[in-house]
Amino acid sequence: YTRSLGKPSLALKQALAHRRDVRRHGLDQLVDEYFVALLRMGPSEKESPLSFSRLKIAAESLPILLGGDSRMWQRWIFMFSKIPGGLFVIREKIPVRDPDLPAFVFEMSLEKMLEEALSEDKPHQDKDNLVGQKMDDLFLETLRSWGPTSALRRRIQLHRYCAQNQQWGLQWHSLSGSSAVVPFIQQAEKDLHRRISQTAFGVLADAYHSPSSPQNNSIRQYIDSSKDSLFDVGHLITRLTARLQLGDNANSGSLADYDRSSNIVLGDMKDNHAVIIESMAELELMGERFDRALGYYLAIGSQCMIDSLSSLEETAVQSVNSFCQDSIISTVGQQTKFDNVKYSHVLSLIELHQLSHILLKRNFFFINEKDDSAAESPIVALIMLVGLSRAGRFLMDHCSPPEGSVTPIDSDEKGSSFSGSNLPIDLVAKQMKSRPKLLYWFLFQVFIHKSDIYVKFPTTAVPPAAITDLHRIQFSLFVEYADEDGTKSSESDQSPAGLTAQKDTPFMAFLRAVTKVGGVQADNVREKLETYRGGGADSPVFARELAFVIETFGKGTIEDAKEVLQLYLRGAKNLYMAVAFAERNTKYSSVLWDMLVEHCTTPDPTSDANHNSALGALFGSLLEAAAHTGSDLASLVSRIPEGMSIEGLRPKLIAAITDYRYKVKIHEHVDNMLMDDKVSVLRELSHLSRRGKRMDCEAEGAKNSEKSSTSMSRLDLLKSQRLKFPSVHNSRAFSLPIR
Repeated sequence: YTRSLGKPSLALKQALAHRRDVRRHGLDQLVDEYFVALLRMGPSEKESPLSFSRLKIAAESLPILLGGDSRMWQRWIFMFSKIPGGLFVIREKIPVRDPDLPAFVFEMSLEKMLEEALSEDKPHQDKDNLVGQKMDDLFLETLRSWGPTSALRRRIQLHRYCAQNQQWGLQWHSLSGSSAVVPFIQQAEKDLHRRISQTAFGVLADAYHSPSSPQNNSIRQYIDSSKDSLFDVGHLITRLTARLQLGDNANSGSLADYDRSSNIVLGDMKDNHAVIIESMAELELMGERFDRALGYYLAIGSQCMIDSLSSLEETAVQSVNSFCQDSIISTVGQQTKFDNVKYSHVLSLIELHQLSHILLKRNFFFINEKDDSAAESPIVALIMLVGLSRAGRFLMDHCSPPEGSVTPIDSDEKGSSFSGSNLPIDLVAKQMKSRPKLLYWFLFQVFIHKSDIYVKFPTTAVPPAAITDLHRIQFSLFVEYADEDGTKSSESDQSPAGLTAQKDTPFMAFLRAVTKVGGVQADNVREKLETYRGGGADSPVFARELAFVIETFGKGTIEDAKEVLQLYLRGAKNLYMAVAFAERNTKYSSVLWDMLVEHCTTPDPTSDANHNSALGALFGSLLEAAAHTGSDLASLVSRIPEGMSIEGLRPKLIAAITDYRYKVKIHEHVDNMLMDDKVSVLRELSHLSRRGKRMDCEAEGAKNSEKSSTSMSRLDLLKSQRLKFPSVHNSRAFSLPIR
């Protein structure tokens, strides 16, 4: 009766309530009619729009109504595949264990979901397509959940390796990165638990098997197998491989050798989407071909993230120029917007399976060398994939000294095995030559974190030729990309507190270390910096660096001293550094102080401000800087011109004298403490030298021990006799107090 009224839901409800009394109509027929009406699949309802709420109700009803009927599940999975987005809604409802569905059902579902994701994803038209990105993520999540359970366990292992190893190397996993990895672990554990415990009746009753039941043991044996994928992994790899190579006519004949090659062929990258390449990476992980999986992941960074490369390079340059000496980890420790937590497990994959040698194969993405220039190098692709922070720590953790002229390609041809855990810095730098800004960033990370193999050389006196070549390259990159604003110092901020807190620029720190080992010649550095500055003393560009080179490696003449002082005063505009240099250079100190006084008493003709007040403030800063450097304030005060108004002169002089007195008191207290410590140590040494010590040598045998015991007994007897009968000569000695 309800069917005749056109109410299939009420008819199904009556049939389920009185299942034993139903004779004329089959339950499967009523379920079909209910879903047809709910999803508007009838002839009269095809034109009516299908709402998402109806689709969601149908998805929630599938496990309850279909139960363990494999035939009905196959029918309605195919029906849902005809609805746009239908498979994405029911993907978590499709049974993965009970009932057992054939493999072609899952393969059809995955191919249909991929087609819909590709049709929705339009990277060249809409970069902010959130719907397409969400569909890509859901498809990849479904692909992983339907694959082998061993792949799910391996994925959990990789993500846990990222989250738990926070003390790994230079701590390249920050706390924020670890917390962001937790959702990936939880999703993989959820998929694995469903593969183990999903049952057809589990939707209606919360039934779980006991751990000691034989059925649970059989489940565990089944799950531990690595060939329990719900679809044919090899068949899907073949389908996607053909899709990747559709645009590559030159490599069409190389499909037969695809399985035997460790390289990957991507064909025309303009027609490929990131979701296809990432799907191939996931499938290769399921097949335990980790080198090929890493290649596909690197291809994602090389081709699908090319739009953000320019911003990434600017961030790399800025991280070097804003480096702070007080915090070494700050250079690569800060999380940037380019750090991709989604692919952080790729670093764990490289570490656990010793795949570092893959990063050194320049032509890994293509079989033909003519296509080599179409992709970025593997190292650059890895940086684009995981971000500067994680890639920097990973590279520093695996960097090694140069290996010489033997390259990984030559070693593979000769049959030798290249180290899978080391990355020679010269080979890594060679890959980054096409991206000089990233090379500038990488060499600075090596300079900071790997100084023992880059600038210190504890085991050799002469640095390797490969290292000195890198020094010259880095010097050229510093000249090209060093921040010019970092060398400037406004005259308005000349307080000694701010000036004394200034640290060396990254360029100066590099010059201090490299010029000592001979990587870069000081004469060449001076010539190139003077050429770059243009010969003007007022230019702030590399003023401090040039002053350091002239002061340290110059000829020590009066002309060099004057040039250094002018660079500090007019170039760097740093009065404190100029005063410190004049006090440090004892040979020409008087001449330099005359120049300082002249600089602070000569008005600037280009300035419109009040000359008297400006010069007074400048001379006051000179007095303050001289007080902090320990200069002679009395002679400097006597040289104050008549009529000059110095605001706060009296408090400045009182503060300088007070500070000097405090320093003298501190010095006296430290000197007294040092003398007390000396006396205490000398007393202790004298006391220890006068105290005897009994030595027993068991190696001499029992004979020596008897002699020593006999001699000691005789000595004790003699002492007792002397105490009883003191002699006349020793009576005076016994009257003295014993210390």
